[in-house]
Amino acid sequence: MKGSDRRALAGTKEKGERTIDYSIVIPVFNEEDNLLELYQRLTTVMSDLSANYEIILIDDGSTDNSFHIIEALCDNDNHVRAIQLTRNFGQHPALMAGFDAARGEVIITLDADLQNPPEEIPKLVEKLNEGYEVVFGVFQQRKHSVFRRAGSLFTKWVLSKIIPADTTNISACKAVKSYVIDQFMLLSEKNKFFSGLLCWLGYRVSTVELRHDKRRAGKTKYSTFRLVTLWMDMVVSFTDLPLKIAIFGGLFLGLFGFALALFYLVRYFVYGFGVPGFATIVILVTFFSGVQLFALGILGEYIGRMNRELKKRPDYIIRKRVN
Repeated sequence: MKGSDRRALAGTKEKGERTIDYSIVIPVFNEEDNLLELYQRLTTVMSDLSANYEIILIDDGSTDNSFHIIEALCDNDNHVRAIQLTRNFGQHPALMAGFDAARGEVIITLDADLQNPPEEIPKLVEKLNEGYEVVFGVFQQRKHSVFRRAGSLFTKWVLSKIIPADTTNISACKAVKSYVIDQFMLLSEKNKFFSGLLCWLGYRVSTVELRHDKRRAGKTKYSTFRLVTLWMDMVVSFTDLPLKIAIFGGLFLGLFGFALALFYLVRYFVYGFGVPGFATIVILVTFFSGVQLFALGILGEYIGRMNRELKKRPDYIIRKRVN
């Protein structure tokens, strides 16, 4: 789909159509216990900035009362706008739905679990006003589990090796100029890792240190499986390095197998000893089978993504809009 067609269908605003100062885009999935406090704190902060603003809450297929609460907020405050998706499409497609609807010159993203304190938004805005175009919030001390923190550090290290920009301090809390978002929305790929692509675009990126709080209520939506899936999205979307690893790994193991066979032949004909035991054969067959399946899995991941790209399905489907 061409960029102009995509803007027409998605509703992305041109520069002249940006009518307010700030758009706060927040994906919501089963956050009924956090929404009221999030709204109250966010409204206080944005009112203190003395600027025009809108709060866009995207209900990403919640199964609790989240959207009913969002609708009530919309009825009481015209600053709040709501988008309800037909099902759970994921955090990044939900963000894209919010970007399509945003009218602000500056777009700010937060999580709905209050681990990104709304009171830290002025720090993002202040840094953005220094001339930067993308500002990530860097957390002083993450309140995640040890496993989650270790995974985040590993992910940042991998991204720093495959993206030609500083990705060591990316986070979900960020402030971005609207024209950067417009360029991001022109990217036609389906598997969009938002933070990584913002760095890839080449705009001026900076960071600012923010507070990170514990989740107030509810459970994290990122299970171990979802974190691993997200990591795969990051790596496969930006590089063909896994394919190269599979190629060179296969080459190395092929040479190793040839050398091992040669060793056993020399040992048999020169010294009269055969292969030492059935266990060795089982171990080698199991090992090489695992390597082959791993390589096939990597290849299948790339082919599967190509298949999804060719289908050209929409990133999300909207059930309802409010305000």
